[in-house]
Formats: sequence, structure tokens, C-alpha cells
Amino acid sequence: MHARLALLRQLVQRELQDRYRGSLLGFAWAFLLPLGMVAIYTFVFGFVFDARWGAGGSNPFEFAVFLYCGLVPYQFLADALSRAPGLLFGYAALVKKVAFPLPLLAVAATLASAIHMLIGFVVLMGFAGLALDHVPMAIVLAPIAALPLLLFALGAVLMLSSASVFFRDLSQVVLVLLPALLFLSPVFYPVSAVPDAMQAVMRINPLSGVIENVRALVTGRSTVDIVSLALTTLAGGATAALGAVWFRRLQPGFADAV
Repeated sequence: MHARLALLRQLVQRELQDRYRGSLLGFAWAFLLPLGMVAIYTFVFGFVFDARWGAGGSNPFEFAVFLYCGLVPYQFLADALSRAPGLLFGYAALVKKVAFPLPLLAVAATLASAIHMLIGFVVLMGFAGLALDHVPMAIVLAPIAALPLLLFALGAVLMLSSASVFFRDLSQVVLVLLPALLFLSPVFYPVSAVPDAMQAVMRINPLSGVIENVRALVTGRSTVDIVSLALTTLAGGATAALGAVWFRRLQPGFADAV
């Protein structure tokens, strides 16, 4: 067990290093990119479009806070899913080793994306402290509300990375689906803004419950939906278990296909 954890730590470090290899600022980009996004969205939505969240006040930075509450979880999932199709090809030498625990590659890739999500939450908390009149103490629990998404992402990465070995077009399919996922998730709007007939469909999206609960913790404008949190956790666990079974079923053919 200790050897597996040490190996996992090395794989996560490699995933993080590969993202910024050759760049001048290195891992500092993990902080600079979310800061840049906050500045851009604040300018575009808070000043150019003068957008407001529901019946929110006149604070031009408020909409950017609500928006970024949705973007942090979405970007984590989008990052994990976009990297999944090429994951096993990037470790082709390890794939051909019979004794290597290949599922750890998916775990490492998901954790690397989760580290960036955690950094995004740190930026979000700092920005909320500056932009909102009152920030609840529960804001520190916002990353915990996103944990169910970690399970869902792991299952999706396991399935996509293994299936892409045999169906290479999946990388293109994912690129098409990610923008659709963005607009079908409550990133730019609350679930309550969707017609009642469609809200049940919105709830199927694992991002919906996570984003709404993150907003509740960050802004204090609503309460955490415990039922949604529990259901999303169960769905995430089921997706992770299904992904593990799927991966093991396809694994015997990896060495010949990569």
C-alpha cells in the first residue's frame, strides 16, 4: 500500500510538472491563470455587460463571484475530461509493462486536475472576501462540496482513457461536448432560472448540485442542499466503480493497441 501511494505521488508530480515544463514561471501559472480569469470575467460581466445575479445588488463584482463559483468546478471537470483520451498514449512505455498498476494513471491525472481546482477555490475565496459585503465562515467548506465531482471525474477518466485506446475519435467528441456541458450547467445562471419542466433534467447533471452548493457556501444567499450532496456523492461513487470495472475489462488489449 505504501509503495502504491509513493508511486501515485510521483505520478501526480509528473502530471503537474509536464503541464508547465519549459515555461518561464512554471507552477506559478496555476495561480496566475485563475487570477487572470477572475479579472477578465469581472471586467466583461461586471462592467461591460453590467450583469447582475437575480435580484442582486449593484456591486459590479458580485456577478463575477457567482460566475466563478460555477467556473471552478466546471474547469476541473473539463480539464480532467479533456486530458483523459490521450492519457494512456502519454505513458505508452508503462502501458506495455504487465505488472504496472495502470488505473493509478487515471487517479493521478484526476488528482492533478483537483489540485488546480483547489487553487481555483483559494482564488475564489480571496476574491469573494474583496467583492462581497459579507462572506460566511462556511466558505472554507466550498472545496468539500466539490468532492462528489472528484469521484465522477475519476470514473469518467477511467472510461474515456481506456475507450480512447480503441476509439481515437473520442478526443474530438470530448472537445465538442465540453462547451455544451458548460452551457447546460448552472455556471452563467442559477438552476431556478430554468423552466420548471427542465429543472429535473438539470439535476441529472452532476455539476448542477455541486455548483449550487458551492455558491451557497461562498455567498450565504441560500442553504446547502444535503439531499443533492448525498445523491451526487452516490452517483459519483457509482461512476467511479463503473469506470474501474470498464477499465479492467478493456485493459488486456491496451498493450497491442497503444
